[in-house]
Amino acid sequence: MSSHEHLQRAWQSSRLVLDSAVLYANLLAAIDSASERIDFEYYIFELDIVGSDFLEALARAARRGVQVHVLLDGVGCAATAATIASELSNAGAQVRIYHPLPWLTGAYQWSLARGGWFTKWLSFVLNVNRRNHRKLCLVDARHAWIGSQNICREHLAVAAGGEGWRDYALHVSGAGVTALADAFTAHWESQPAHLQRGFLTHFLSNHSRRARRLKNAFVTNSVASATGYVWIVSAYFAPTARLRRSLLKAARSGADVRILLPANSDVAVFPGLSSHYYRELLLAGARVFQYQSGVLHAKAMLVDGVMILGSSNLNYRSTLHDLELDLVIRNPDAVAELQQVVASDMAGAKEVRGELLRRPSIISWLWYLLRYWM
Repeated sequence: MSSHEHLQRAWQSSRLVLDSAVLYANLLAAIDSASERIDFEYYIFELDIVGSDFLEALARAARRGVQVHVLLDGVGCAATAATIASELSNAGAQVRIYHPLPWLTGAYQWSLARGGWFTKWLSFVLNVNRRNHRKLCLVDARHAWIGSQNICREHLAVAAGGEGWRDYALHVSGAGVTALADAFTAHWESQPAHLQRGFLTHFLSNHSRRARRLKNAFVTNSVASATGYVWIVSAYFAPTARLRRSLLKAARSGADVRILLPANSDVAVFPGLSSHYYRELLLAGARVFQYQSGVLHAKAMLVDGVMILGSSNLNYRSTLHDLELDLVIRNPDAVAELQQVVASDMAGAKEVRGELLRRPSIISWLWYLLRYWM
């Protein structure tokens, strides 16, 4: 078997899921049918019309004897983590909270950090800027769902009680899922950081300084060496200097560089911050599109036949601070399907053209100066 065939077969199947209601229904059905283990890791888990169903499903699974592991972020779930942890723990699940806010002492008992109260408090103070931004559900180490959706109603259609956010997710199965499960377990058990099998070939993670460095290099080198196309969908776009240089190099070398960004964002500063980069990108030959149909929350890259899709944004938070997880897919049919979706989203967006090539505004300069924390 060639190395290329091996990389493709890491995922026995991959299916793009664009409708968040369908994604949530599939996740709930998988949780209800799980027989061995569920690993559930999300940045935001609200107790709304979406999250309440997941809380009940995870509790049911734990009560019937399934090993349920739930990992929540201390900021994304600041208002709900303690309630979720208490209810699921009572049902027999195991819950951990990643870096609770230092003043939310009620969450300390479920933290990933080890040690006494003061040791945990000091760790949370020093790491308050580091968040777990991943969105992952693993069922029986055979199926995985990864994408941009959190567990909250905003991702649903307006008619279904949501806000109609645009998101992409993938459902995968195959040998690569075992690698994801091993990576989750290593993080859960705070094992010494090392590179899991499948890293860079099947998935991208940044669980350690070395992994973060290698992941960032993989992305920037892929972009810089692209000869065909680089298509990017990013909810929060503020690339580091190295990635910006890679994008400019690819565009100037003749690659088809297209970037789809939100015209309106749930993080109000980002359209202005992202506009700071428009001028040099367009002058280099890249094309920039602003999504008009609601909030664009998807995160994906297509680079010369390779798809990267998951939780990572092209901003400083994802690159330098937060924990992220993305799938790497090389199956031509899967890549072509996402490319058609992105092309359709770009066709319905507003392209930033030459007449908009003005200097960055004062407000965009302000956000630009604060980009390291965004």
